[in-house]
Amino acid sequence: MPFVPLPFVVALSLFVLLWVVATRQDEAAPNLPFLGLILVAALQSVLTGLRWGYGISEVGYIAPVSAAIMPSLLYAGVSKLVRNSDRQWPALLGLHATPAVIIIVLMIFWREAIDIALTSIDFIYAAAILWLLRSGADGLRLAPFDGAVPVYRAILLAAVTLCLSGVVDMLVSFDLASGDGARAATLIGIGNLFMLVIIGVAAAAASQSHVPLNAADPTDAQSPPDAGEDADMIARVNELMQEKKLYRDANLNLNRLARRAGIPARQISAAINRATARNVSQYVNGYRVSEACRLLTETDQSVTEIMLAVGFQTKSNFNREFRRVTDMTPLAWRQRNAQSLSLANAVGR
Repeated sequence: MPFVPLPFVVALSLFVLLWVVATRQDEAAPNLPFLGLILVAALQSVLTGLRWGYGISEVGYIAPVSAAIMPSLLYAGVSKLVRNSDRQWPALLGLHATPAVIIIVLMIFWREAIDIALTSIDFIYAAAILWLLRSGADGLRLAPFDGAVPVYRAILLAAVTLCLSGVVDMLVSFDLASGDGARAATLIGIGNLFMLVIIGVAAAAASQSHVPLNAADPTDAQSPPDAGEDADMIARVNELMQEKKLYRDANLNLNRLARRAGIPARQISAAINRATARNVSQYVNGYRVSEACRLLTETDQSVTEIMLAVGFQTKSNFNREFRRVTDMTPLAWRQRNAQSLSLANAVGR
């Protein structure tokens, strides 16, 4: 039976993942950098299998270049959830191609410095991603509210994973420099697991829809916060939630809410943070859970029907937010309130 290295299995899984994400039926345009990240990671896994499974050292001329491309694709994917970066990406394309160019130049003139360069690239892009998300989950202006918090946490994990990947590159370099390289294969295997984490994060974020590319954002004002202005902004948002039922829009995100309210996204986020000590996604999901509680009590609709009706797209996000607000599952809520209604009806008779 022929030997099939684990990286080939990983690569096959990534290709399947790419196909699933790319063929999703979604009104929004796909997050192309994340799709590119999945593809490059799959190819990188194939190269790893060829190098360490079959001893084909020639792939060593390609693998460092693809490894340098992945952090920039991750950053670009995150950037598309933070802002309408398609207007900026063409201008920044040359900048983000720089890591790959540096690695190619080093391969020609100074191969010994490649590992140090790859480690630096990982750390630099990890820091850049953390800077993009410095305002928390509300920084993901183009991610739907029902999944903004888990996507934010996943991206933070991805940034940490980039740092760990850089550490693994350093350890591999030291091991090879010691002369035996006995631990290099094991360390690269661990690094491959880190890559899986990054790709899982990318797939989760790529599945999030975002606003159309031609949607302009309200201009952020630079005036200092004012309690009266906060109250006016929150009143406007409450009106959209209570009267317009805007939370029922499954693709609602901070930019869409800002445009409907006519208030800059940053100001809405700051006002809600100060007034409620919650981020905007938690604030909006609170309205969704409140209506879900009413529907669970007053109707015979299934939990899935209610989940979709109030604006959630996935059961995992719905259950997570429902537990956060009520400390119980939707089914437990329905059962408890059904018993309460039965008891109230019995007393009434």
